[in-house]
Amino acid sequence: MLKQNPESKGVNKILKLMLKFLLLSWLLLFSVAFGHAVETENGSMLETLIEDAVAKNPQLISAAQEAARYKTRIALVEKLTDPILAFYYLDFPVANMSKGWSARENEERDAPSVMVEVKSAPGSVLTGLDMVENQALWYQYLYEDLVLTVTSQVRQKFYLLYFLDKIIGLNEQNLATLDSLIEVSSSSYSVGKVRQKEVLRAQIERYQLQAELIRLRQKRLSTESRLSYLTGQSPGGELIPVFVGELSSDNLPKTIYSVTNLISGLYTHKPLIKGYQALGGRFKAMRSMVKMYFNREVQDEASFEADSGFRSIAAKGKDYFLGLMSDLHTTNGDLEKNRELARLYGKVIIPQGRQFFEVSLADFRVGRAEFAVVLNSLLDLNRDQNLYYQALADYMVDFARLEELSGVSLN
Repeated sequence: MLKQNPESKGVNKILKLMLKFLLLSWLLLFSVAFGHAVETENGSMLETLIEDAVAKNPQLISAAQEAARYKTRIALVEKLTDPILAFYYLDFPVANMSKGWSARENEERDAPSVMVEVKSAPGSVLTGLDMVENQALWYQYLYEDLVLTVTSQVRQKFYLLYFLDKIIGLNEQNLATLDSLIEVSSSSYSVGKVRQKEVLRAQIERYQLQAELIRLRQKRLSTESRLSYLTGQSPGGELIPVFVGELSSDNLPKTIYSVTNLISGLYTHKPLIKGYQALGGRFKAMRSMVKMYFNREVQDEASFEADSGFRSIAAKGKDYFLGLMSDLHTTNGDLEKNRELARLYGKVIIPQGRQFFEVSLADFRVGRAEFAVVLNSLLDLNRDQNLYYQALADYMVDFARLEELSGVSLN
């Protein structure tokens, strides 16, 4: 029986390890090429999460109840016989209005708060209904805008979680590939084909990748917890985002409106802008009511509150509109940047990096490339793949943010 010498056994062992490494490498390349999409029956669809958020989010429930409370006041004001009582439904300090004196002076003079006797003015009858209706509209628009905000946040967290799962899966496979590469390098080192510093560097890179996985899993946990909160669920259960199809640089959703069109439609589609207009109308109606029904001696006090309230709301509304314009321009710019980055990584950088890794691996097998070249090509490919998925995630987050800022569906 023929005996194999030790050197021949070492070579055979290296060949087996390299074959194992090659199979893992091809598995890695195959998974990247097809997006590494794993959809489970227990996953959560975006539409379902949004429905849960609208129905169960505590902020939205509170805002809806507040809007309903102020809407109820409309029917109450319609039944009032004294128009002045409408001010009570606006939390207006009617009880403190006297002849212009302070409360202490009023008590000293034994002169309680005085309001003129209500008499109909021909052609100018105000009941306070306009004030209360506009106040109710403000809370209704406030609720509608909050719905936009919460649903947008659900979309953003969903996409972040979706691509985090892809990045984590990719890094786990890269870690397995790196483990095989380290095993190959250790065997090659034993027969003098790989230097010790190259083996040590591969081990360091493995620990770096393991540390990155720990950070990614923690980021996923915090993102998942926030998404559970937004949808009114208790944190703790695993939430697996499911997306029909596959998001890639080839099929990202596109906006059908320009920034100029989005800005011009803000007064129509953005609820809070309409809310500021309604609140301004509330103070205008209040000013008219003060002039018609309040004693001349207290009109200055009441008119100041109405006028200053209107000026404050007008300034806040203008500031809000200008802020929306700025955010729309910035977010749209980020959107286009991330689209170009995703295309560059998906169409150029990753295919070239994959090709370089394959060539380096093939050359290493036949002794025409150093181990360091294979290691560097694998690490570079892993980095570029992570940046690709991050660009896709940033794009979808910007897309959801742009819909929230504009108040319209962009695709």
